[in-house]
Amino acid sequence: MKQNTIMEYWVMLRDGVKLYTLVQLPEPTGKFPLIIRRTPYASPEANPDLKPLQNEDTHGYAILTQHCRGTGRSEGICLAYLNERNDGLDLLEWIRKQPFYNGELFLAGGSYDASVHFSYLNTNPPDVKAAFLPVQDTERYNILYRKGFYKAGLHGGWVMKMYKRNLPIERNFCPDTLRTMPLAGITKAIFNESVPEIEEDFLHPDPDDPFWQTPSGGSDYRNACNCCDIPILMITAFYDIYTEGVLDMWKNLTPKRRKQCACIVTPFSHAFDPQQQMQSSDLPDFENGHLRDVCPDLMYHWFDHFRKGTPLPFIELGKMTYYRLFENRWHTTDQPLQAPEARHFYMAADRTLQPNAPSAGEVTYLYNPYAPASFAGGCCNNFGGMQVQDPPNSRYDIISFLSEPFDKTVVCEGKAELELHCRSTSQDTCFYVRLDIVRNDIALSLRDDIDSLCRLEKEYVPGQERTLKFVFAEHSFRLQPGDRLRLDISSSCVPHFQVHTNRKGLLALHTGADICRNTVMIGKSRLTLFCHPEEG
Repeated sequence: MKQNTIMEYWVMLRDGVKLYTLVQLPEPTGKFPLIIRRTPYASPEANPDLKPLQNEDTHGYAILTQHCRGTGRSEGICLAYLNERNDGLDLLEWIRKQPFYNGELFLAGGSYDASVHFSYLNTNPPDVKAAFLPVQDTERYNILYRKGFYKAGLHGGWVMKMYKRNLPIERNFCPDTLRTMPLAGITKAIFNESVPEIEEDFLHPDPDDPFWQTPSGGSDYRNACNCCDIPILMITAFYDIYTEGVLDMWKNLTPKRRKQCACIVTPFSHAFDPQQQMQSSDLPDFENGHLRDVCPDLMYHWFDHFRKGTPLPFIELGKMTYYRLFENRWHTTDQPLQAPEARHFYMAADRTLQPNAPSAGEVTYLYNPYAPASFAGGCCNNFGGMQVQDPPNSRYDIISFLSEPFDKTVVCEGKAELELHCRSTSQDTCFYVRLDIVRNDIALSLRDDIDSLCRLEKEYVPGQERTLKFVFAEHSFRLQPGDRLRLDISSSCVPHFQVHTNRKGLLALHTGADICRNTVMIGKSRLTLFCHPEEG
């Protein structure tokens, strides 16, 4: 059996740091098309087992895998995102001098491993022929924040684990650490040293803040897919942590760029193509939804299409291929994912969702920031994806509204909306909303969102009615007869989102919190889903 030839290198960067780099060659000598992977998740083990790499079928490509700065076996200090652009460009220059380089480069990697490539795509490297870059957003704000709320359950814990990843430093951290008040200054307690690069992120909850236009705020990554001519296969999932961001990247491509690219949306989470479930679970394991089954070797098919002109299976250039949940079928479209017919569900005083506006009323609950509510799963804003939910009204500060069972099949597609009429006894507060499907008395999360009273309108008078408008990330799912919808209203969601203190101003600087009473106004507050007319 033919084996790959394995080469190990230490690539020196412009500042003298050396990065461990491993190359798999399909033949002992020759020039090959080269797939580039850079990752911070490699093991620092001194003598790794290279036998699996020798036996891997690389489809005639050479594969280069580099450990990012300060991770794996590489030198330097890991500071997430901040060095990837220069380090990636230095690697490209090194490759171009190697005897195995044939002039054709291909970029591969998902999540952070995709970001390392997005960081320099605006230089439009002419020898990069195609890219396979799933489950990552190029907008740094979206990775850290949702409507001004720090994503403690996504970026918060991750960045604390990444800092000086390979060094034996203090790391006094658990998820509750990010509930410390004030949050600013917390890195001194975690690492026994201040880390301004992490602290700075806490201070910019507004997406219009000039910080997000700087390299520290991710300006090198922004709009990367439109700043190059490289064909990119984007992949997300309906429960990916970056669903909305990836779909926005796709929608914002220029017509010319979209014709060169393609997009896939699976039914799963950040692990967009997981192994099939081996044990019974209340969570669905979507039939025919695994890419490894419907299109094996997808990455190689993508690269071969642009290298050899071979046909693309399963996907089409310029189109999005997506899986409709609970229908268990794939669809392909070149149109926005939005069904045309609006269907309204009004919140009623008896905590039901009704098709017509009920009499005016209100539901009030106490919100205590020192005892925040928790929810299972992060939907598409945090880690955890779809999870089984607690029973309705499971706490005094979680208000649940349930629809009547559906009497026929309904296909919902696109961005659902929620108009919430509300008020509070505090000078500012937040409302957290979560939408579920209830099937056989099991509630599964569909979407969630969060917003504060003063995010858009800066001044609020306690007791004043205000309208918050939530727009959920795109989804595509089928409701069958007997299914119900459930809408939960609360004012917190730990461990996923930063806890609101009920005080005005920058949350990261607050030294304490207030208890308040929040009210949902019945009669006008409503959920809107968009359905296909032939089935809705």
